[in-house]
Amino acid sequence: MDNTPSPEFKELVRQAELFGLDKNTQLQEAHRKILATANRDKRLLNTKEINTLCEKSHCDPDKLEELQKRLPQLINKAKEALIRKIPDITKPGGSLYPKERAEACWRDCFHLARICIYGTAAGNTNITDKQGLQAVQELYKILKVPIDALTLCLKELQENCKEIYSDCNEDADLKLLDGCFNHLVEKMESIK
Repeated sequence: MDNTPSPEFKELVRQAELFGLDKNTQLQEAHRKILATANRDKRLLNTKEINTLCEKSHCDPDKLEELQKRLPQLINKAKEALIRKIPDITKPGGSLYPKERAEACWRDCFHLARICIYGTAAGNTNITDKQGLQAVQELYKILKVPIDALTLCLKELQENCKEIYSDCNEDADLKLLDGCFNHLVEKMESIK
C-alpha cells in the first residue's frame, strides 16, 4: 500500500496556515515583515522584534519576553492539567494515543501560543487567516485531530499564561493576550 501523500493533500498542507496577522494592511509594513519572518521560521520573537512591535501596541515587552521564556513550562503545566482531567487520554484508546499524537498536540499548543504572543505584541487579536483556517479545519478533520483535547489544553495554557501578568497592572496587555487566545479557542471549537 502506497502511503505517499496525494498532490491534493500536499496542497492542503501548504494552504493550512492559521496565522494571518502578517497580511493585515492596517499594521505597519515593518511590523508585518517581522511577523511574517518569525512565523515562516515557526519561532518566538526575539528581543528586538518584541521591542519594535511593542512600540506601537504599547505592550510591556519585558512581560512578553518572560512569557516566551516560560512557555515550555506553561505548556507542560497545561499538559499535566489535561491528563489529570482526562487520565486515559494518552493511553491506548485515548484520543492522544499513541505518543506521537500527544506530541503533535503539545507542539500545536506551542504554535498556537506563539501566534497569540505575536498578536499581543502587535496589539491585534484577529490573528487568523480565513482561507488558511479553512484549510487547517479540513486538514484536522482528515487527520482526525482530537479538537476537544487540543481546545482543553489551549484553554489551560491560556490560564497559565495569565500568571505572567498576575503581579502587575498590565490590564491592556492581558486583555490582548486573552483576546488572542479566545479568538483561537473560538476558531478551534468551530472545527467540530
